[in-house]
Amino acid sequence: MKAYILGRQDPMCSKVFEQVRGIVFLATPHGGASDAKLLNSILEASPFSTTRKEYVAQLEPTSHMLQDINDQFSKTCGELNLVSFYETMRTVFARGVKKIVGFITLAIVERASAILGYPQEHSSPLAADHHSICKFVSNTDENYVCVKGVLKMMRSKIDFAAGLPSALPASQRPLGTVSIRSTRDGAGERRSSAAEATKELQEILGVTYSLESELNARMAQKMEGSCHWFSRKQSFQDWCERAGINAPIFIITAPPAAGKSTLASYVIQWIRDVSFDTACQYFFFVSDHQVKRTVSYCLRVIAFQLALKYDAVREALFRLKDETNATFERQSSKDVWEKIFQGIVFRIPFKEDIFWVLDALDESDTPSVLCEMLIRSRSMTPIKILVTSRETRDVSNFIHNAKDKVIHEALTPADTYEDIKECVSATVRANLPQDRKSRDEVIDQILTKANGSFLWVRLTLDTIRESWHTQEDIRKALRDVPEGMEPLYAGMLGHITRQNPSKRAMAREILTWIVCSYRPLDLFELKAALTTTFGEFLSLEDTISQICGHFVRVTDGKVTLVHATGRDFLVNQSNGFIERHEGHQKLALACLRYLSDDNWRHIFALSLKNPKMTKPTLCSRYGDQHPFLTYATQHWAYHVKNAVCNSDELWDALDTFFHDYILVWIHGIAISSSLQTLVRTAQDLRYFCHRHARERAIIADPPISLKTYDTHWLRSWATDLIRIVRKFGRVLLQNPLSIYRLIPVFCPSKSQIGMVYGRTPDFGVSVAGISSSWWDDCMARVNGVEDETISRVFPTESYFVTLVSTKGKAIVWSSETCAELRSIHHNEYTTHMAVNKLGTMLATAGVRTVRVWELSSGKEIGGFPQNSEAKTMNLTFGHSDGSLIIGREDFSVQTYDISSGLVTLTFWTRPQQNFDMNGPRFMTISPDLMKIAVAERGKPVFVWDMELFQDQQPWRCVRHTDRLRSVNEQEAWTASEVVCWHPDGTSIFILYQGSGIVHWNFTEDTQKEYSHIEGREMVLSKDGNFLLTSDPSGTLYVWALPRFNLIYKLFYEDIVRDIAFSPDGQRIYDSRGAICNVWEPDILIRQDDSGRDDVSSNHDSGAESSMLSDPITHISQNDSTVSQITALVCDLEDEYYCCGRDDGSVAIHSARDGTKLRKVYNHSSMASIVALEWSKSGRFIISGDDAGRIICKRLESKGKGIWAVFPVFDIRANDLVRQFVFHPNEGSLLISTESSDRLWRIRGKTKTETCRKSWPSSMGRRWSLCPDDSNILLWIDPHKIDTFRWEDLELHQSQSFNPTPADERKWETEAGRPSLNCTPSSGTESVRCISATRNGRQLIIETVPTGSFSSLAPRNTRVHHVPTFSTTSRNTDAVRRVALVDLAQQTSRVLGIFNDRTLFLDTTFWVCTWELTGLVPAIKRHFFLPRDWISPTSLQLVTYNEHGTVFCPRNGEVAIVKNGIKT
Repeated sequence: MKAYILGRQDPMCSKVFEQVRGIVFLATPHGGASDAKLLNSILEASPFSTTRKEYVAQLEPTSHMLQDINDQFSKTCGELNLVSFYETMRTVFARGVKKIVGFITLAIVERASAILGYPQEHSSPLAADHHSICKFVSNTDENYVCVKGVLKMMRSKIDFAAGLPSALPASQRPLGTVSIRSTRDGAGERRSSAAEATKELQEILGVTYSLESELNARMAQKMEGSCHWFSRKQSFQDWCERAGINAPIFIITAPPAAGKSTLASYVIQWIRDVSFDTACQYFFFVSDHQVKRTVSYCLRVIAFQLALKYDAVREALFRLKDETNATFERQSSKDVWEKIFQGIVFRIPFKEDIFWVLDALDESDTPSVLCEMLIRSRSMTPIKILVTSRETRDVSNFIHNAKDKVIHEALTPADTYEDIKECVSATVRANLPQDRKSRDEVIDQILTKANGSFLWVRLTLDTIRESWHTQEDIRKALRDVPEGMEPLYAGMLGHITRQNPSKRAMAREILTWIVCSYRPLDLFELKAALTTTFGEFLSLEDTISQICGHFVRVTDGKVTLVHATGRDFLVNQSNGFIERHEGHQKLALACLRYLSDDNWRHIFALSLKNPKMTKPTLCSRYGDQHPFLTYATQHWAYHVKNAVCNSDELWDALDTFFHDYILVWIHGIAISSSLQTLVRTAQDLRYFCHRHARERAIIADPPISLKTYDTHWLRSWATDLIRIVRKFGRVLLQNPLSIYRLIPVFCPSKSQIGMVYGRTPDFGVSVAGISSSWWDDCMARVNGVEDETISRVFPTESYFVTLVSTKGKAIVWSSETCAELRSIHHNEYTTHMAVNKLGTMLATAGVRTVRVWELSSGKEIGGFPQNSEAKTMNLTFGHSDGSLIIGREDFSVQTYDISSGLVTLTFWTRPQQNFDMNGPRFMTISPDLMKIAVAERGKPVFVWDMELFQDQQPWRCVRHTDRLRSVNEQEAWTASEVVCWHPDGTSIFILYQGSGIVHWNFTEDTQKEYSHIEGREMVLSKDGNFLLTSDPSGTLYVWALPRFNLIYKLFYEDIVRDIAFSPDGQRIYDSRGAICNVWEPDILIRQDDSGRDDVSSNHDSGAESSMLSDPITHISQNDSTVSQITALVCDLEDEYYCCGRDDGSVAIHSARDGTKLRKVYNHSSMASIVALEWSKSGRFIISGDDAGRIICKRLESKGKGIWAVFPVFDIRANDLVRQFVFHPNEGSLLISTESSDRLWRIRGKTKTETCRKSWPSSMGRRWSLCPDDSNILLWIDPHKIDTFRWEDLELHQSQSFNPTPADERKWETEAGRPSLNCTPSSGTESVRCISATRNGRQLIIETVPTGSFSSLAPRNTRVHHVPTFSTTSRNTDAVRRVALVDLAQQTSRVLGIFNDRTLFLDTTFWVCTWELTGLVPAIKRHFFLPRDWISPTSLQLVTYNEHGTVFCPRNGEVAIVKNGIKT
């Protein structure tokens, strides 16, 4: 290590040492040798040496030289591959000075010293002592084979990192090796190194904590030679050798502190030794870590290890990320299981068996959920799972219910007796080496009381060690040591309480932090947290060991309780040492006061200005200077949630924080890119407010001390935090500083953030025109095919798909922006569609064919003809993505192979001879694809098990009312309309026509009726927590299960055709006519699967469950009758704007606040205004509707905001109007339609058409006024600029565009200078926007593919700059046109030119400007359009005036943004 450090620092040798890729250590004492002093004494006393060996003295654990080497090496080892071998045999030394009188054995370098503990390090034992660890007998020596194998795998890992082929298969590469052959097929983008691939896997799966360090920490607790008895157990050997894919789960149960975690680490190492680290994934649940106790994190860690090990898993995850942008950090355990394990892992045929070791299942958040998953797993490769746990109720039930699928081994004290004896003997021998009699006495007495508890033994030895002065002291200590953990803990607590008051207070404070913290704190975090109370500590670690009575241990810098049972004891109400709620209040106050500091805004702002500060997290940015910042920022609300509800001190701290510092905190969260923290904080604050209300409600006569606090403002802030993430999440990540200047002004006026921070100073950005003062639940409304009904909607995580059956067309929308991405054409009447579990494939079923598509590209990837004339009733992907299950009207259920179109399996839900010509009303397949529910007309609902034979008797749901009416159980009086499967597959919800819902558990044949629910459609959320129904009037209802509490009601007119939950259950989709609505009620936001509940005490868990399921009705009302704006134009003076609507009306509004001042006139109420223009003087308004009617009016001002209206003309055109252009003197008017252009004289007594020109097509043209000649009109199309005379529309001059490669401009923003690139245009284009600079010499022209005016995809937009143009020149040469390639790639729509800067919307819907005249092109972002303003229709109408005011339609109103471009 020292040589490597010096070599890297030496200029002469640095290049050589840069080529070092790995180091293998053989029993190297990185942490020193505990017996170094004794070894030196032996060497001094030996007949061959007379002096003390200095190099041995340097190996003492306290050696400064060792500490310096380790510190320097940790900073330079970087990407090195490190392997550490450690000895497992003791080294023999002779005793005696001149004559050998005996021998002594020493462990020279223990395992803990031989291992560095770095994340990239791997360790392995060798059957050797310190003398023979590097001396091999032959090339068949097991140690030689082991070391050689490691060197080969290290070489393989180095080759893979360099992109070279490896001689080893993927399954035999060491942990951490990642093949860089993974590519993104669509983009062709290679991951250039193993480190990059590993980092991307961590981001996809949300895995942040070191795996090997956790294993090493547990292995360090194991005595050499212990646990070997377990590998010799016959049950374990049988389990290991068991063949087949249905290997039973091996469950080890034992009392607390019986060594289960150590045994689990031994099993992991044993499997690695047998198969050398090739196929063992593991996880340790930790009860005091709110992330590591979750099943979701466990599954993600297992998936991460599998992806590191196997190319197929890794590439599937990369492909899933590329196609759907899916990440799993915030997904539930069920989603992770379904998508990664059922969707990927279980479908891969690995070459060898896979082993999973899961430790401390009892410490997980939902052990029953994980047990159910494991027992139901179906994998192509045998997966052998070993689980350790205390025998809790969940585990006991699991063992009892799955007897044939489980091997249960209950450990007894006899199993671990020898290991405990060796542990005790080693400790006693080391401390009493001379007195054998006393030593044996101590060992016997401890073993008598141990009862199989390693923790009891260790704590007892620690206690007795303090009294090892005389034999009488030892005997007294042994007599005083109680049996069992509870009395032992009581004695330890007594030691703390007998200290002087200052030490006792300090110990209580330290223990409170450790017991109540969200996760284990490290020494630096805890020291920073305690410093405000106690000042600077000289050595916090020493202080903890001296005053905390053995309750606390410090391992690898982390401060934790000695065991989970210690937490239970300390918060137990009988001893009252730590009151849980008061403890959380202390931590909450500490965090809030730490964050309520004016300096944080300055610190955060400086980091954004420093280009070197690119680290993504607060910890990596500020961890050295501010170690407590990350914890306080992320977890203060967790402590508020569990704090005392009626504390003035806490409420005052909250009030100060939210009114002065909340924006700074959000700024810090945005810097760390962890916006989900805002959502979790909102959840915790809601829970805190609910607890406060609940505590007062359950007390009939609350005492005066139990104050009533106004929680409304805190609840409102909780709602605001959720909405900020949903509405402004992308903006925050792009520009964290926007939280101060922009985001508050876009929030509703009655929201907390709007009221406290939304008032802008003069000349600051302001928003007007929106009547709603509270958050709107409607995120977006999207249109399907014009005037065609959307029959179905199907959401995934990344997309949602709408189906227009009559057109055979499916439209894929982005779930993030609700923008249309692509269309899929089945080209026949299409009845059904389905999406696979991963959300990457779409299947559509028409009358004649079934077709399969790739969602990310819209490409057809499979299909086959329908082989039956029977109508399709159900379409579902099978167990693999290569199969489809189709239920038909002839009662058949057939499984098809997609690639061949062949039927692989047929199941009949009714005997063929009893075929009913009417067919079933519906067929619904269960989530596990094992059962199907079928309902016929006039008959009850049947459930068939598709895994059984055809001659089975199905379950039938005969309602109680039907039993009273008829003795025939084959008849049903009330028709069933919809069936929804519960996720567990054992029950269904049946919606009956006009008579409520029945929840039927068919396995137990129990029914529960809810007759108060009237529904037309019904759908269940994926997790089974919410039921969504719609009634005949179009009102939506959300019911919380299992109690059927109404928690949300949405009034909205129009009949609902289809409804759906998003996969996470937090969004609602409904289709009504040609519109699909996307709703995001914040009431659907629930506690995520990251373990936010406090587990320091379980007695509140039932209360919380009850609290969260209480009825909480939220009623929202949306007016679907509001007419939508379809055309928009503004005046020049920033006083008014005029809009046309889909009800045919044209009205003028105030540009100050959006107030409607006057309805000018009306077209037909059945027509929509499609074109609108207002003359510069404000004297004329003209509009055209979608029926071809054109109306022109003259306005005469009668005062501010008052006009008299006079008719000019009212005519009809044969096709739709594309554009109106007024002559500069407003005496003439050009009306441009698809096929013609006509001139009208509008001044004087006679208003007549003076000229008309017809064209074969629109030719992609757009007209513009000539900047230097008022008698000339400009015709601009994608190929040329023509000039026409105003008086007769005769061609005056024609000049074509003639771009050359040198004209195609693309700038490199990083290099800071322009470069040239050519991207030629292709296909038919139309001009969408023309705008000129103030002097008229420069033009910006935007073109899009013809028919794509409503598309906002950047790939459809081309932007050209005409740098010099004049109509007065006689030059007929081609006009030079520069294609702004980079600008087009960042543009969704060009708005025009403002102050000689191109004004446009970028692809993330920021309003931006681009300097036309600058040497270096510069884009400046000004403000953004909120997410719920964005729709393809509204964004095409966004406009602006010369004062920089921007107008954007939103849900029938116009949002007016002032001073946004000026800033």
